[in-house]
Amino acid sequence: MALCVLTGDIVGSTDLPRSRQERVLGLVETAFQSLSRHEDDKLDFYRGDGWQMRFQAAGSGLQYALFIRAVLKSEDDAFDTRVAVADTASGSPGLKAWDANAEASGRALDSMPSDVLFAHAAGGPLHAASLLADHISRHWTAAQARATRPFLAPGVRVTQRQVAETLGITRQAVGQALEAAGYGPLSRALKALEAQAQ
Repeated sequence: MALCVLTGDIVGSTDLPRSRQERVLGLVETAFQSLSRHEDDKLDFYRGDGWQMRFQAAGSGLQYALFIRAVLKSEDDAFDTRVAVADTASGSPGLKAWDANAEASGRALDSMPSDVLFAHAAGGPLHAASLLADHISRHWTAAQARATRPFLAPGVRVTQRQVAETLGITRQAVGQALEAAGYGPLSRALKALEAQAQ
């Protein structure tokens, strides 16, 4: 069973008014509610602008990080969060496995350079993919994030037509937003990582 921990904090929180800090944290909670599939999943807030999500039977931690970013930027493209991922396969999701991932995720967050917003504690290809995904998605506009968000939601299959109807825009506009957001390469990379993990 996969265990996944994501640890993060709000980008530029000291420059945000308290009301906007609280709004970003509220959006982090919204993202968690959308991602959570298990009763043992957990969200904690700490240090004012920090957060940690724990997921059991989770999918790709990188996909989760991208979804969280899409939720934040859907409301305001100035909103963002750093995210460090640690995930492992475990036959027994006990406290030691949770704690090991939580510690690894926290260390990865603390060691991130100032110009990096996504990291993976495992290093290697997973960290490389996280760096590239961060670069591709960091400057999403609100419109791009709104179009991309439904396609990043785990366990949900949607069409461009369905997203267009939900957003009240044309299917062509959805396609253009996905293209500008780099969703195609991101989606293929996520599928490749998922296939490698199986």
